[in-house]
Amino acid sequence: MLSSAVFCLVFIAAAIAPAPVAILCGAVLFLQLGKLIAGFGIRPIAAVASATKAGTRPVFSVHVATHNEPPDMVIDTLNALARQDYPRDLFEVIVMDNNTGDPALWMPVQAACASLGPRFRFLHQMGVTGAKAGALNIALTAARADASHIVTVDADYRVVPSFLSEAAEALRESGADYVQFPQAYARSDSRPAGVDMELEDYFRTDAEMADGAEAVLLTGTLSVISRAALTSVGGWSGQTTTEDAELGVRLCAAGFRGRYIGSVTGNGYLPFTLRDLDAQRYRWASGNLRTLFHHLPVLARPAGRLSLRQVRAVVAQLGAWLNFSLVPVAALSGALILTRNPDTTLLRIAALCVLLSLTEIALRLLRRGLHDRRPFDVVVQAFAARLALAPVAARATVDACLPMELRFTVTAKRPETAITLRDVPLDRLILLTLVILAAPAAAAAEPLVWLAWGAMALPVPAALMIQKQLLRYRTGIATQGVMA
Repeated sequence: MLSSAVFCLVFIAAAIAPAPVAILCGAVLFLQLGKLIAGFGIRPIAAVASATKAGTRPVFSVHVATHNEPPDMVIDTLNALARQDYPRDLFEVIVMDNNTGDPALWMPVQAACASLGPRFRFLHQMGVTGAKAGALNIALTAARADASHIVTVDADYRVVPSFLSEAAEALRESGADYVQFPQAYARSDSRPAGVDMELEDYFRTDAEMADGAEAVLLTGTLSVISRAALTSVGGWSGQTTTEDAELGVRLCAAGFRGRYIGSVTGNGYLPFTLRDLDAQRYRWASGNLRTLFHHLPVLARPAGRLSLRQVRAVVAQLGAWLNFSLVPVAALSGALILTRNPDTTLLRIAALCVLLSLTEIALRLLRRGLHDRRPFDVVVQAFAARLALAPVAARATVDACLPMELRFTVTAKRPETAITLRDVPLDRLILLTLVILAAPAAAAAEPLVWLAWGAMALPVPAALMIQKQLLRYRTGIATQGVMA
């Protein structure tokens, strides 16, 4: 990753060229302040009520994209779709399996589709480009001719029997061109409530705010999109690794109306390991930032179709997972470790950046916890989850700014119960090493600096806490088989 090279460069430059590094940290501080103000400056407002649309019920084409998925998990997803209380002649399900080389993974799913009847179709194709977006475009082409709406459901999501009925009602009542339901996760006795709350915060904060501005972005699963709207903007695009959010921006920019529907209509799996959680967060942060860069000309256009409030809502959603602390952490640790008399200005600016990042995380989750009346221990666990993911979010933020290819990664869905070397958070261990090496200089520094030094250490115990919780979760899923 190029972010590692950037870290090393800033780490060394903090000792030999502190002034330019201080200026760079000042620029990061400006970005952090902007993100903090944006997050707390936008308040949800009631969306304009739409006239209820009478008429025929929508015809749904449900698309399930798969790649190297456990077949029993996908079959559970299909069985849940088969139990829909929506009229059978008004929906179909297309499983689009792309680039799965092992027949043992896709052939049982093909057989399950055949047993569920003609409404369920299975497509298998190798050499698909564009990752999930490429697979969804193939499914779009194969959709029944009279399908009015496309529905995306991830391979690990078990939807409730009323999902399609609720989607039809949401479309009718809102008059929207597309609606997005929240992602939710399988409940079990060992479910890590803090990790759940940290992930849910996006929907409870950013998506609800965007609903008031009618600028909701898509999140890839439990999305219901007008086929006419989808085809008019060119279908799915593999230009970024978050094809869902990217499509949402194009829909908004084209004048289509989206709404967020807060009811939980399906449950999937949480990532089973910290490494899987890392990979998911890296894709969300880097992909959304690349999406923001790609559409910046449209978002920054003064006379564009989007209002200022819509632009702010789109930017807030795309920036929800970003973390700007990589450069300040490198600068602070480099100055403390490599120099006897570190530059005071650099130390102060870098320390302020680190503490501001910590403050933004704390305020955001504390506000959400108070609003939802969550138990204090759950709020603390959510704070730990966001801290544990801060290093990977920081790497993703920098990598997205650099000229490198970002590859789509599929989150593993096999709940192995043993801890392996793949679970070891290497970057957190490197961070801990830097904190230890910087301890003597930090102890002699002013309070602002040693407070920031202490904040640098927090992702390490937070990662260990979350890793332990995820181990209990995947053990519970593996033994209980819970998906409800």
